[in-house]
Amino acid sequence: APHPWGWEGIDHYHDFGLAVARGESFPTTDYPWGYAYYLAPFYRAFGDRPWIPLVVQVSLNAFAPLLVYAFARTEFDERVAVVAALLTGFLSFNIVYASTQSSDSLCNVIFVAAILIFARARRQRGSLTYVAAGILLGIAPQFRPNLILVPLMLALFTIIDRRTAAEAARACLLV
Repeated sequence: APHPWGWEGIDHYHDFGLAVARGESFPTTDYPWGYAYYLAPFYRAFGDRPWIPLVVQVSLNAFAPLLVYAFARTEFDERVAVVAALLTGFLSFNIVYASTQSSDSLCNVIFVAAILIFARARRQRGSLTYVAAGILLGIAPQFRPNLILVPLMLALFTIIDRRTAAEAARACLLV
């Protein structure tokens, strides 16, 4: 069900973000800390105005279909890329959660950007693109911990995909 604009959600991120903005440490290990640290600079700069980070979050979420398009265009063709972007834009659950204080939509954008950069790194075989993918893949589980094993899966995929053992080892270490 659609939630009202600015809904604080059930994960207490509003309170955690305010605490971090006041200079306190993140108060629990029950929730990942990434989203609270996303909120904190906005609260520090603008006060307790949740609409400001939510507008930024909704704006970032608007890039999800473009990121999916870019990935699908890299791996498939134009027609598949357009359909994938349209489905993402119209049917993604993140449309519902983008306007609430929930880590889902922001994590989705980080994750899809990481996968896009990883796909491009595979094609270009450039160290910096693997590093960029690795950084984003390290940040994503701080929003949604269920993504913690994705870098290992991509490293395995890279080992299988590479022609030489040295090339595979180098790419896996960077991711």
